[in-house]
Amino acid sequence: MVDVFDEVEEELRKERYMQMLRSWGPWVLGAAVAVIAGVAGYQGWRAWQDSQSAQASAQFAEARALHEAGQTAEAADAYALLVSEGPRGYATLSLLHQAALASEAGNNEEAARLYEEAGQRSPVALIRDLARYQSAVAGFDSLSSDDLALRLDPLVSGGGGFALLSRELIGAAALRDERWAEARRHYEFVQLSIDASEAMRTRARDALAVIAREAPEEVPAEDAADETAEAADTAAAPDSADAAAQEEDTVE
Repeated sequence: MVDVFDEVEEELRKERYMQMLRSWGPWVLGAAVAVIAGVAGYQGWRAWQDSQSAQASAQFAEARALHEAGQTAEAADAYALLVSEGPRGYATLSLLHQAALASEAGNNEEAARLYEEAGQRSPVALIRDLARYQSAVAGFDSLSSDDLALRLDPLVSGGGGFALLSRELIGAAALRDERWAEARRHYEFVQLSIDASEAMRTRARDALAVIAREAPEEVPAEDAADETAEAADTAAAPDSADAAAQEEDTVE
């Protein structure tokens, strides 16, 4: 009897299982197919991406070889192709090299624009900072010290790898525009910074020597006040004399 009941129970289990399979089987199969398709798609996308990266790497190496060989026009065309069609990383590197070509050709305005574009497109913070700094260097002659400071202030306040170089460049612009106090402040900061290289300290020391030699002597506050008062008295003196003369004429 026990065997009969066991067989009946087994049959019932099989029937429930078949019903469940008929109800949920298509969904389970669909989910399995979706997972398999997703994995296959991801692997295919990775393979395509690796292929694109390998191709872009070869194109970039060829462009650099042309650049180093002095074939600047061909190198510029190769870089431009990568900028328009290559992956983001290689496009950014190509923009940086395009900017270098423009700078070598003396086209600083174009170089500054290309560096700025590279900074906007780069996914890497260090490359963005490099591009922003190089853009300021390329545009140094055409930018006022205020404009240069405005562009480089994020690098200075951010305290990254280009903070001191940016501060030095701001100081150079202030020195060029004869803004002596501002230039002195930036160069003194660079000279006293523990992160500054010996070359940077040497440049800062030389710049401070130029400022000490060229800047007008600062007038102490008390002396300046005395000079102002004396100038005011001198300006008022002729008026007082005229008033006295007019008074004498009136009396007569």
